[in-house]
Amino acid sequence: MKFLNALAEGNRYLESFRELYEGSFPPLEKKPFDFMRERAEAGLMSFWAMEEGGEFIGLVITMEAGGRALLDYFAIHPKFQSNGYGGRAIHELLKVFEGKKFIFEIEVQDQNAPNAEERRRRKEFYLRNGLKETGVFVNLYHTDYELITPDGSVTIEDYCGILSDVLGEEMVKELKPRQIPAIG
Repeated sequence: MKFLNALAEGNRYLESFRELYEGSFPPLEKKPFDFMRERAEAGLMSFWAMEEGGEFIGLVITMEAGGRALLDYFAIHPKFQSNGYGGRAIHELLKVFEGKKFIFEIEVQDQNAPNAEERRRRKEFYLRNGLKETGVFVNLYHTDYELITPDGSVTIEDYCGILSDVLGEEMVKELKPRQIPAIG
């Protein structure tokens, strides 16, 4: 599996990349694609198209600033799900961002959520692939998230700092990220 910059050598996948992005995430959790593309062109975000055997496998969108990285969006194309690509991609990302504070957001575990089973499986997937709980929970986009990292350590300042550095103060004011009490 290769990670290709979807704005450069992987631009042949940009349309598929955008379609997967638009179809994979809830409307309230999506940032405007063109806004993110501008940030990627400025070096603050990365658009990675995952490719294997000449086929588009999935996407990774990261924020990157000040020695920190945040996995903003991660999706495997439905045609390739449950074939081990997700785990392989996470292991590759952990290598790419080794030495940086690498933050992941996952929806909190809530047995009453309509997607409770999906949330449980997603958390198990990340923990099985080398990430650790941090005990830090945040609310963003009117949704509660748990932050996980490779080393099990993060502060709310790390998290809010990368959001501010990449998205800008105005957007962060709109998003209103805040730490919430531990859940679960």
